[in-house]
Amino acid sequence: MHKFTFIFLFSFCLAVNREEIYDNSYALIIGIDKYQNIRELDYAVKDAEAVQSMLTGSFQFEKDDIRLLKNDKATKITIIQEFSNITKQAGENDRVLIFFAGHGQTEDLPDGGEIGYLLPVNADNADLYVSAIDMDELRKISLRSKAKHILYLIDACYGGLASVGSRGLASTTPKYIDKITKYKSRYIISAGGKGEEVIEKAEWGHSAFTKNLLSGLRDMMADSDEDGIITTQELGAYLRKKVTVDSDNQQTPKVRNLTSDEGEFVFFSSSWGSTILETEPETNGEKIPIYTSTKVITDKKSIESQSYILDLTDINIISGMGQLGLFMDEGKKEIYLDFGTGIGRKTGTKETFIISTVGVMKRHYLNKFGTVFFEYGLHSEYYMYKYENQMVQASLDPNADEIGIKPLIGIGFTSPQKLFNKKVPIIKSFTFGYRFVPKELEKLGISSGPTVALRFGYYRRQYQENYLPN
Repeated sequence: MHKFTFIFLFSFCLAVNREEIYDNSYALIIGIDKYQNIRELDYAVKDAEAVQSMLTGSFQFEKDDIRLLKNDKATKITIIQEFSNITKQAGENDRVLIFFAGHGQTEDLPDGGEIGYLLPVNADNADLYVSAIDMDELRKISLRSKAKHILYLIDACYGGLASVGSRGLASTTPKYIDKITKYKSRYIISAGGKGEEVIEKAEWGHSAFTKNLLSGLRDMMADSDEDGIITTQELGAYLRKKVTVDSDNQQTPKVRNLTSDEGEFVFFSSSWGSTILETEPETNGEKIPIYTSTKVITDKKSIESQSYILDLTDINIISGMGQLGLFMDEGKKEIYLDFGTGIGRKTGTKETFIISTVGVMKRHYLNKFGTVFFEYGLHSEYYMYKYENQMVQASLDPNADEIGIKPLIGIGFTSPQKLFNKKVPIIKSFTFGYRFVPKELEKLGISSGPTVALRFGYYRRQYQENYLPN
């Protein structure tokens, strides 16, 4: 039994530490409403502040490592200087995020072609070369940085950016996440292209781009494969779809790779835990990385869970179980109802009995809506067994001889696993308990004593689909 327990626990410990992906996270956030020479915007500053709050609250960015420039502070000289400062500060295993909410402009060249610009607060459309920031300047600055990953999120529309393209490694590439988090990357996602206009609405309190950026990241809605991590390509695909719809086809975000590097900037939630990346058993000779998270939910309302479990207790009892749970304490705890039925064999005989179980259990997660937990609770067990060739059914009377009580304590994990070439959220747990049964049952071979159970099954979390973070 000890050997089996060791193997069971070891299978969950082949993990890559989250901190191996990035050492530090830096951000430069710019929002400009009050332009000096051109039309003002309504929500660019609010967009910038919301992004700053999201990064510190959900994505491990330290407040001291974020530089926020608003309105009159966002001059051309200051922006370029801060671009340079932050990219120089970042080390080889760091990530840098640049967010700009404001106007963009495209200048047509006399012999064809075009140049894209970001407009600082003191920009003048009469002389963009002198007063605005050439988009190609962003690429040059990023190439001078040692940072592993740099991502520009530009809530402005423009054209004329020189880029390599939007393609990277395919998500089906073996060890995909492992590779894109090791290789360098320089990506830009913009709100739209030449001739398009950024759409803002009072009912959103944001632009279409930032509205969906917040829901896609903070709410993890852009995590299309539900592995607990959002790649640049996943975010870009989500924004293209959602912004195009919300803007009534007036703008479509663009995703561009500024270099030929095959890495990607990634987002993982604070609730992803400190040991996330696991390795699945070998498949066709290669190990496939997966993540110990079903779709990670943060800042959600009405979180519920459902599980369908196969329970093997003491080798001689096998049961099918259902679980219905409700999260509490901002996702740190979960209380759930455990119920099911199974079949067992009496000790020392070949005779069988039927067991029905109802119980209440409580889980404590290491992180909000996390993946690793310990649990405890109480089960009531009702027995049906043969006595003198007659089937005796359990009574609902709590004093009946056919009822047993079993307190439990255990540990467990949730993680996606590949079944039939599809990732399925799986829950696994290992529980200890002590069964108390009446003496009448002990005489028949159903005895009191310690129990050990292994549980394995499908696990799903549900929440309000129409909920958007404030």
